[in-house]
Amino acid sequence: MKKFFLVLVTMALVVLLSGFRTPNGNIISKGDFSDKLLINMGEPHIRTDLGLVQTRAFGGIMYIKREVWTYRIDDYNYRFVIENGRIVADHWTRF
Repeated sequence: MKKFFLVLVTMALVVLLSGFRTPNGNIISKGDFSDKLLINMGEPHIRTDLGLVQTRAFGGIMYIKREVWTYRIDDYNYRFVIENGRIVADHWTRF
């Protein structure tokens, strides 16, 4: 019983720490669509276009559109890297 409880608590901590919690309580994590950001947080304060990045895929060349979306909530800055409409990285800073 103790092992089960320990595993359950560990899984709960992993779920809570694996993503970003929006002000309305929803969790956004890597791999989610950028629409989830727009629905829960609105338009970003700063949207930076990084252009097209060339990569090889399926025996050919593929271009990936990259953007950085920046949100400011209270004293925190949240930065999300978006590739082809999916969140691939997130970062927050205090200032």
